Amino acid sequence: MKVIFSEDTKEFLLNLKEYIAQDSPSRAKQYTTKLVSRITSMLQHPYIEKINATFDDETIREIVLDGMKIIYKIYPKSVAVLMIYRYIDFDESSLIKK
Repeated sequence: MKVIFSEDTKEFLLNLKEYIAQDSPSRAKQYTTKLVSRITSMLQHPYIEKINATFDDETIREIVLDGMKIIYKIYPKSVAVLMIYRYIDFDESSLIKK
């Protein structure tokens, strides 16, 4: 299954890498590369993870990994990582149109 990262997700990963690089550039590269690899690997079987309660859609699911919540959408031949965020700092209800 092909895994596609949204622009917001790419920006999050770049910001994370820059933040870690303040202490150790080599560790920053190693960590973000490993994180992307782990996400890609986990999403080879996207229906295993739980449905995201906020969106309540069979095709929108989530993974919690290293203190981050990864929200993704399943398409017939691919999976799109929509967003990654530190789930303890973010209120998903703000994403819902009222």
